Parts: sequence; structure tokens; C-alpha cells
Amino acid sequence: MFKKIICTLLIFLISESILAAGFDDDTKYLQTLLYGKNRVEFPSDKIYTIKGTLYLKDNQTIIGNGTTIIQSLPESPIFDCAEKENISITGIILKGYGNDYIPTSSSLAVGIYCLGTKNLTIKKNNFFNFSYSPISGLRNVKNILFENNYCEGPGLNNAENYQKDMTGVALGGEEIKIINNRITNSSQGIIIAEGSNKVILKNNQIFNLPLEHGIYIDTSCSNITIENNRITNVKGSGIKIQNRNKIIGFGISKNIIIKNNSVSDTELGDGILVTNTEGSEVYAENVLIESNTIKNTGQDGINMRVSKNSKVSGNKIQNTKRAGIYLKDNHNLTIYQNRIEDTKQNGIFDEGSGKNINIDNNIIINTGIEGIDKNGLSSGIFIQNGENRSITNNYVQGNPKYTQYALYIPYGNQNTMILKNNKFIGARDSGARFSEKKTKFKEFTGNQFDSKLSGSKNLNQP
Repeated sequence: MFKKIICTLLIFLISESILAAGFDDDTKYLQTLLYGKNRVEFPSDKIYTIKGTLYLKDNQTIIGNGTTIIQSLPESPIFDCAEKENISITGIILKGYGNDYIPTSSSLAVGIYCLGTKNLTIKKNNFFNFSYSPISGLRNVKNILFENNYCEGPGLNNAENYQKDMTGVALGGEEIKIINNRITNSSQGIIIAEGSNKVILKNNQIFNLPLEHGIYIDTSCSNITIENNRITNVKGSGIKIQNRNKIIGFGISKNIIIKNNSVSDTELGDGILVTNTEGSEVYAENVLIESNTIKNTGQDGINMRVSKNSKVSGNKIQNTKRAGIYLKDNHNLTIYQNRIEDTKQNGIFDEGSGKNINIDNNIIINTGIEGIDKNGLSSGIFIQNGENRSITNNYVQGNPKYTQYALYIPYGNQNTMILKNNKFIGARDSGARFSEKKTKFKEFTGNQFDSKLSGSKNLNQP
């Protein structure tokens, strides 16, 4: 009798051990465990494999203790907490199927699916190999904290598709905080969906993205803070703020702060881009781009388009393939106390659209080093056209080997422009070149001009 009891017990323990060790599909076992308790604490460093999705419930706390859950079914979340509330997930390792990418933002190849979830905390977890995203909730989330997580994507492993939807974090809604995470090897780092409000992206490290942008803010988002992030080695732009040519139900993009970020090595894109790619009917409002460090960009350092009542100040920009700061269709914009060095083309390129542009107290050194004199692309400050410009207290030092003009204003209404207390030196041909019409400026005082060939003489002096 005793031997029979021992044998029965051994069989039971062995079967339980096999199930818990993950030698089979552990979906049912884990789901039973999750349904049974509000607080679920996994044993340390276990490995489970599932073929399906684990559904969470309201008011649930998951403590991983380093346990790993591996998804072996394509296009399936590991955890689904959609439309739930008051959930916390910490200390767990989630691994995706990895080769199940489909070209849609509604993909379910995710670690945590949280559409419509409220009061969700995700901290100190590791995510690997998700073809869409470690966390996805592109609509109606509220009060989400995603903090101290590591997210590593599978990279470009699907030659049939342009994998632009693969991202480190994909969320949309209200009161979203994404803080102190490390994100790598996905197409994009962070996507914030259209219409989001009250979003903080802070102290994240985003690196080695082979296809798209570091941080992408979609249309009609408001009250966004992007601060102290480090973004390096991305294919597209470091930070992109998108807009569109009609107002949708969420309103317009406004009250956006981009501050104290470090952006470097954007292979094809800008360091920071604010744009409306569909037209110029809707403007982003109250955008502040301040005290960022931007190096080695494939296009412009800061590309500011279609905005109102905004400011670009205190940024350090170095080694850009095009301009240090590029401007198009901005109204009531201040460019203040930026330092721009070693640009392939212009230090500041103003297309001339928009009104009331104030370029004040900037330092611009060594511009036009690509040596393209045609169309003014080797000038320190190039104002192609326009009206109501104020250029004051700037220091522009060109390189006479490359910089044709320190300042170039070929067209525009000079009688609406102020040129005051600037120092334009180090150009090759002329310290400044103005319109051939020799139109007087609204104010023209206290400026210093110098060049290698013509000294202090300016071409077409008004």
C-alpha cells in the first residue's frame, strides 16, 4: 500500500513538473493561474511556452520574478488586458513569435495588448522579438505608465514588407507616461497615435532603428512633453511631429515641448521634424524646441514647417547634411540663441513663406562645407523670400573655402525686414548679398560685414 501511494505521488509530481517547466503548451495552465488570483507571483526564472493569449482581469497584479513566457503562435498577444483597468505587470520576460509581421497597425503580434485600458502600470520587464510591438494600445488608453523596460525588436526580417509598423511602444489616448526605457532594433522607437493628450516621453534611450523614426507623434496630439531622451543611429528622423491638412475630431497639434534631448546619426532624416506633409491648412501651435543637442543628421538639424506661435531656442546643432535649421510656412516664430556648426549647406534656410520670423542671437560657424554655391546653398543665413523678418544680434562666421555669402537675401520685401547688430564674417565672395532691386530695409543698423574677396563691401547694398 505504501509503495502504491509513493508511485502515485511520483507520477503526479512528474506530470506537474513537466507542465510547469514548459515542455508542453502552458497556455491553459497559466490562464487557470491568472483567473484564480488578483495577485499572481511567478516562481523565479521559470520558462513557459504558450500557443495562444493569456487574458487578464480588472485589479490584477502580475509579478514576474524573472520568469519567461514565449509565444509560439503567430499574430497573438501574450497578455490581453483590453478594456480592463487597474493592472500592474512587473519583472517578467516576454518573447514574441518574431516572424509574423503583417503590414497593419492593428496587428496582434504584441506582448501586451491594451486597447482602451485604464490605469495600467508596466515596469521593469524585458520584451524581445515582437513583430508589431511589445505594447499596443492605439486608442482610448488612459493613465498608462511604461517605465524601466527593455524592448528589443526582431529587426528587418521580412523582405516581403516595408516593416514601418514595427515599433518599441505604440500607444494612443490620455495621460501616457513612457519613462526611462531602452528601445532598439525595431523600425520605430515610440509611436503616439493621433489625438493623444497629456503625454510624457522622458529619459528613454532609443538606438539602432533600421527603418524609420525614433519618436513619432501622429496628428492632432496636444500637451506633449519629449524631454531628456537619447536617440541615436536611426534611419529616419530622431523626433517627428506630424500634422495634416484638415482638422479632425481631436483638434490640432498644440502645446508641444521638445527639450534637452540628444539626437545623433539620423541616416536619412532630420534631427527634429515638425511638419504637415499633406498641405498647409492646419498649423501646429505653441511648439517649443529648446536645449537639444543634435549631431550628424542625414537632412536638417531642426526642420520646422507649418507652425504658429512657436520657438526654437538654445539648441546645439552640428554636422548636418543640409541646413542646421530649415523653415517653411511658420507664423510668429522665434529662432533664438542656437549654436550651429559644420553644416553641409546653410546654417539657417528660410524658404520665405509665413510671417513674423525673428532670428536673434544665434551663433553660426563653418557653413556650406559641401561647397554648393548654386541657389545660395553655401550661405550662412539664407532667406529666400518673404516679409516681416527680424535678423538681430547674430554671429555668422563662414569658411572662405566653402561659404559664398554669410547672409543671402535674394528676394522678398526688404522694406518689412530688420537687420540689426549682426556680425557676418568669413565668407568668400561677400559678407552679405541682397536683392538686386536695392530695396531699403525697415531698419539697417549696427551690422558688420567682411569677406575674403570684397572685404566689408556688400553686394547690392540697399
